[in-house]
Amino acid sequence: MFLDRYRLHWRLLRAEIDRVGAEVEQWSYEQLDRDAEDQPLIERQVEAVSVIFQIDRCDRLPNQDLCVCIDAKSKLPTGFGIKPSYRFFKRQDGSVYY
Repeated sequence: MFLDRYRLHWRLLRAEIDRVGAEVEQWSYEQLDRDAEDQPLIERQVEAVSVIFQIDRCDRLPNQDLCVCIDAKSKLPTGFGIKPSYRFFKRQDGSVYY
């Protein structure tokens, strides 16, 4: 059934974006303190389909913490075409919170 396929694709994308998110959390504050256009794209294969992960510093809080968002872009069909995202906050000392 097509809904089962959509759910499977969502789970696979969610697992991969969680792995990518954990990797990106290890990047330095300076590496993350760039516009999305200046961030490298991360490409992975999921179900033999290319998935691009776009990293974006979507906000800088008054205390200078960065809000970092990672979005998955892929042709894998999911319910309503929605793809998972990953978000975390990075402090200048390198620590991370959610």
